[in-house]
Amino acid sequence: MKRNLLIAVLLIGALSVLAEDAKTFTAQIEHATVFTNGAELQHKVVIPLQAGDNTIRIENISPSINQQSLQIALGGGVIVQSYDFSLDYLAADKRRMSTAALEDSLKMAQSALEDAERRIATIAEMQKLLQAGVNSSLTATTGVTTATIDKNLQYFRTNALELAKQMDATKAEKSALDKRIKALQKQISENGGQKTGKSGIVTLQVNSPKKQTITADVKYFTYNAQWYSTYDMNITHLHSPVGLIMKAHVIQHTGLDWQKVNLTLSTGAPSRSNQAPELSTWWLQQQQMRTRALGYAKNMVMAAAVSADGVMEDEAAYEVPQAATIQNYVSQNEQALSMEYAISLPYTIEGNGKEQIIALLERKIEDVSYNYYAAPAIDEQAYLVAYISNWQQQQLPDGQANLTYAGTYFGETRLAANSNEARVRLTLGDDRQIKIKRERTVAGGKTSGNYKQVTYGYTTTIRNDKSEAVTITLKDRYPVSTTKEIQVSRGDKDTPATAEDKQTGILTYDMTLAPGETRTILLTYTVKYPKDWTINL
Repeated sequence: MKRNLLIAVLLIGALSVLAEDAKTFTAQIEHATVFTNGAELQHKVVIPLQAGDNTIRIENISPSINQQSLQIALGGGVIVQSYDFSLDYLAADKRRMSTAALEDSLKMAQSALEDAERRIATIAEMQKLLQAGVNSSLTATTGVTTATIDKNLQYFRTNALELAKQMDATKAEKSALDKRIKALQKQISENGGQKTGKSGIVTLQVNSPKKQTITADVKYFTYNAQWYSTYDMNITHLHSPVGLIMKAHVIQHTGLDWQKVNLTLSTGAPSRSNQAPELSTWWLQQQQMRTRALGYAKNMVMAAAVSADGVMEDEAAYEVPQAATIQNYVSQNEQALSMEYAISLPYTIEGNGKEQIIALLERKIEDVSYNYYAAPAIDEQAYLVAYISNWQQQQLPDGQANLTYAGTYFGETRLAANSNEARVRLTLGDDRQIKIKRERTVAGGKTSGNYKQVTYGYTTTIRNDKSEAVTITLKDRYPVSTTKEIQVSRGDKDTPATAEDKQTGILTYDMTLAPGETRTILLTYTVKYPKDWTINL
């Protein structure tokens, strides 16, 4: 029993000596690659080593590290015998104690500064009095002799030089105190900005072939960071290119403030599973129809379609921010599985989870066309629409886009690089100078045998009140039967459509209207169905 106790005491003592022998170094973040979910941080730290075995501790590591991703690279033939990651839960207490000591030093420096300023003011007054006394003695009307003048000048010279030396020394002291106060205030502010109560530490056991100083590279992955893209799309006037600014929203709460680091933003997502999916058998079985859920899904699809048009009428006033671009400092690199945007300017990203917005790219999109669009069966307004062709070739990530036309905010839309649409449609708003009126001009019905027959007709009038010709695409529709008992037929006097989709009943009319021109479109259809049926006409 005594022998075991002795071994335990010796082991504890050895560990204490080992901990005391470990030298602590602070790693500095130099580069951060931010993914859509997570980030890879790269640190550098300069470490002096003795020949043989060394125990070193590297602090300022994110506490949210993925330990499996930790990589440590050492040069100079140094061999890593073992390493361990741990958390220092007293980091906040240490910072508080350090801050308290710094605050005490700050108070002492500020008190010394006030004393120096008082001494400077006193010396300045003494210099004034000395000058005034000499001037008074030299300008006296009686008792002034050559010996008196020599004596006064000698007195002035001696004391003036002494006061000047004191003034210079005190001003130098004040300047040094000013610098120290600023340094203390900066350090206190930095301590206060570190919100986390714990810090990551990597402890290394290494062997060095000689006494040397090396630079260690520490790299690891953390989940507590992300970025996403948004866009500002501005059209100055019709027939002009679309101005596009891509913005990156960077967020991190890794427990560290990234101070002046180089950033790379990647569209990759390394936190996703790397296992390819396997299909399983799809077993069919009877289930109840969830009408409410389907209705909700239908509403969501309709809402998405409205959002894609990008018209927001509630935004009456909106000031478009002027975003600075760093286009010349960003390089876009296509990787095997992602796109990367490397920024050659250092950035500071606080670790408090607050978004930092970076104007990343600025482009002029030339492959754009403009047209008016109307669907008067739903809305008797003509909307100005910009069509961007080959959007996928821009190789930009998905994101919300704010639309402005001639400096006025017109809402937002979503840009999807993986969209199957041939063109991206941006709705810029309605134009009240194009008048559209759709009204029912024909209605009638009759019953014959077991069937009822009803006829509807609509006349749509379009007038261009603008001073220039406009091209407009107008869409209308007629009902489509879902069963053989319901028969739908078009009128023979209908206005010919540019295109007709008989599966959906959608008619497309493409036209160009000269200034002041009016065009009329007639659409009629007849529906025949069993007379005892009620249908949604």
